[in-house]
Amino acid sequence: MPFPPEVYLIGAQKAGTTTLAHLLSQHPNICVAKTKEPHFFSTYWHKGLAWYETQFSNPENAICLDASTTYSMAPLSDNNSRHKSSNLKDVPQRIYSVNPDAKFIYLLREPVARIYSAYCYYIMNGREYKDFDDAIDSEDFYFDVSNYYQQLALWLEYFPLDSFLFVLFEDMKQNPLETVKKCCRFIGVDTEVPIDIGEPKNKSKHVNAVGRRANRVFRELDYSGFGYLAPSFLRKSVGKLTTDDSKSFPKLSAAKQALLREHFLESNRKLELLTGLNLDRWRTS
Repeated sequence: MPFPPEVYLIGAQKAGTTTLAHLLSQHPNICVAKTKEPHFFSTYWHKGLAWYETQFSNPENAICLDASTTYSMAPLSDNNSRHKSSNLKDVPQRIYSVNPDAKFIYLLREPVARIYSAYCYYIMNGREYKDFDDAIDSEDFYFDVSNYYQQLALWLEYFPLDSFLFVLFEDMKQNPLETVKKCCRFIGVDTEVPIDIGEPKNKSKHVNAVGRRANRVFRELDYSGFGYLAPSFLRKSVGKLTTDDSKSFPKLSAAKQALLREHFLESNRKLELLTGLNLDRWRTS
């Protein structure tokens, strides 16, 4: 098994990375980390490569894939209190130091939709308590993660543009099998393998205080190596008992979406020029 990983699914958060990692994990020649997001290069660098290697199972002839969304969460402004003192800007250099030939898959979602989905996710996990307007006005974290052009610029200091495969969330949602094949061609593995599409993963739902606490405990167990103490049937049972399916997050008004979308016009234009992507649908959705 090649190690360190040859391929990284670096984000963006709430752009379908969990779903794509699940689909790719079904390929016999791709080994996704046991905890989908090991966050080694962002959070657990101090643990060393030996610890990192234990995060992957050990099949023969498989390509390791690390799907950690924190790798594209670098703070881009001083008003980013969530990651102000973190080492997220060091992630590209750290990966380059262990594998200068690495490849990267970067899932991109319309920036405003991604921001709101992330906000709902943090509410669900008990990591956000403010209403939406207060949350995005108080700091730039949500905006920084959706500024794909500047996030990518940090990576291009170490890796060439052809090291990246850019996948639009909207394309994956419309045709997940074609997206999987596109990723397989990029990774260099057989594209003709059976893949069960199933349901999208990691949807945001209303979870009560007990559920939010349980989610934090499960996450801590996973990263400490004791995830087996919380088997999947237990997690599913807790999820069913603490989730309120009758509630839904209110939609953003068209006026608010338009205002926020204007904020990203310039960075999206630069992203198009740099990557050759056609982002017309982001301007009209």
